[in-house]
Amino acid sequence: MAHNKSSLNLSPLLYIRGVLYIVIGLIMFVFANTYSFTSGIIIGVLALLAGGCQLIFSFANLRDLKNNVWGVLHGVTDLAFGVAMFVYSQGTIGGLVDVLGMWAVMYAFLQSVQAMYAFMAARGPGWVSGTSVVHFLNVLTAGGLAFMLLQYPEGFYESLQYAGIFPIILGVLIIILAREMQIRAAHIA
Repeated sequence: MAHNKSSLNLSPLLYIRGVLYIVIGLIMFVFANTYSFTSGIIIGVLALLAGGCQLIFSFANLRDLKNNVWGVLHGVTDLAFGVAMFVYSQGTIGGLVDVLGMWAVMYAFLQSVQAMYAFMAARGPGWVSGTSVVHFLNVLTAGGLAFMLLQYPEGFYESLQYAGIFPIILGVLIIILAREMQIRAAHIA
């Protein structure tokens, strides 16, 4: 019962994290070709807030959730991304690309391992759960962002314009996962 109550009471933090990712993506669209130190500060603050939301949720549910280590790792990754935006981006487009690219690689790595465990845990009727599919889509999305930022398939500035779509998709997927957690918690109650 504690799992249900704490998850339901703090799940708005996960929705907020998803919305923050969507806003990061929108800012990336706006500042794709005119990145400045100010836009880096904005993205860094949003990433710190997203990481804080994830960590508060994760630590509040640490005792009740079996695989909560992934939430803690995602929160730490978001915090590190926010700090890196302050330290390394220095208002240059190259700095932004390097920091975002590294964050995307870390996000994709965490999601790929988490997707593997979610898939392995989905035994029983229907061998693929909705959570497994969402984690797999997270891997593809974060991998797509890393690819766009590190390989520039459309050219440097054109790839940056497309890169904003990936955090938006990640935000939507976070919201979907938060909703699935609420539904699962309600069914356990």
